[in-house]
Amino acid sequence: MSIFPAWCRPWAAGLSITTATRQVNMSDFYWLSHRRYVEAGRMRWHAEQADEAFWDNYWREKVTPAYFSNAFAADLTGDEMGRILLAAMPARGRHLEAGCGAGYWVAALRGAGLDVEGIEYARDLVERVNAVCPELPVRYGDALAIDCPDDTYASYLSFGVVEHRQDGPEPFLAEACRVVMPGGKAIISVPFLGPTRRTRARLGRYEAAPPTPPFFQYGFTADEFTTLIERAGFVIDATHPLYFHRMLLEESSAYRWLYDRRFGRAWRRALSGLFGNRDGHMLMVVAHKPVGGEK
Repeated sequence: MSIFPAWCRPWAAGLSITTATRQVNMSDFYWLSHRRYVEAGRMRWHAEQADEAFWDNYWREKVTPAYFSNAFAADLTGDEMGRILLAAMPARGRHLEAGCGAGYWVAALRGAGLDVEGIEYARDLVERVNAVCPELPVRYGDALAIDCPDDTYASYLSFGVVEHRQDGPEPFLAEACRVVMPGGKAIISVPFLGPTRRTRARLGRYEAAPPTPPFFQYGFTADEFTTLIERAGFVIDATHPLYFHRMLLEESSAYRWLYDRRFGRAWRRALSGLFGNRDGHMLMVVAHKPVGGEK
């Protein structure tokens, strides 16, 4: 099983990291160059600015017919994030992914029978997606000011988006609550400041002062991020750490060295069984907009 989210597996496989018989070349992964700093209980990644140009360049080579064919045909029951989405999203109604990138999850969830559309603020990327896969409902849009009436969507999806706003994710979350109908879902993932990273921070393994490269993203504890979502007007249903091995690859040089060694797959499976539901690279929060007098 791949350690990477489904949307990036074609890219990861091309870098020879998804099987135990191939040599891992971690120098090819941009996130290893990020410098990290923990302040006031929140992690900061610094390296480059997550602006429109960054995302257009990040997704450029992934937007191919094969990428979308794989997405439409994806078996989401075999993906840890896909299983959560299938269980949490209402079967009926319209769903919005805000900040959908190249549209992998829009395509994959539509392939599973859900009426999902996406908005993305990188205009060149949207044009490229529309040209390669015109049947996919991805359009230009700003997740801070979504062009729709209140209470429109049965669910609001956001995967790795709101953490990139240096002034904080609150406006994204408020807009999510506006566009979701009462009883509808918000399913949002952000980088996780979980047990491993908190321990490393206490041991002084990160930067001692704010790094000088541009801000890239925040990482949140479960307590902080669920509180932010509640303040936006939602009720928390569940939290799910995701991508345990991806987190260890970023945090541990010893783990990177051991990853493809003999019996690597067996002990990776054992580690997942022991710790995978407690820690991870990302935290996914499932919440709902209250109905009537619900609190």
